[in-house]
Amino acid sequence: MLAYMFWVQGYKLSEGNSVLLSKRPSFPKLDAIKSATADILTGLRKKLVTLTWKGGDCSTVEVSGLDIGWGQEGCYEYKYIVDGEWTYNSSELVTPVNKDGHVNNYVQVSDDDPNSITAALQKRFMGDNCNLMKDERLKIRKFLEAFPQEE
Repeated sequence: MLAYMFWVQGYKLSEGNSVLLSKRPSFPKLDAIKSATADILTGLRKKLVTLTWKGGDCSTVEVSGLDIGWGQEGCYEYKYIVDGEWTYNSSELVTPVNKDGHVNNYVQVSDDDPNSITAALQKRFMGDNCNLMKDERLKIRKFLEAFPQEE
C-alpha cells in the first residue's frame, strides 16, 4: 500500500507513511521500498548474494527473507530456519531488536562503483526526505503496467 502511495499517487514516502500510520498500525519496510524504487529506475540489475550457515550440527537450513529486491542493491533482512526453528546467526550482521521484538540477519548489497547512477539513486533515496521526480514516477508506472493483471 505504501509503495503504491509513493510510486503512483504522488506522496513523498514520509508523508505516505504518516497517512498510512494514522489509519492503521503497520510496520512498512521503508528501506525495502527505497531500494526497490532505485532498482526499478536502474533496470533491476542483479548482483550475486551468497549466504552460508556455519552453525552447529543440523539436518536442514532454510532462509526466509524479503520477496523483493534480493540480489539488487540495498539492505535486506533475513532469518534462518534451522531444523524447523527460526533463528539468526550471531556471527553475521544483525539488526537491532525491531518493533516486534525480533532480531534478524541482514546483508548490505552495494554497487562496486560508488560514482555510478545506481549508487547515486540509492544515496538519494536512502535519505529521510525521499521523493520521486515526475519522469521517475512515469517510469515506475510503465514498469508496473507491464505486469499482467489478475482477474
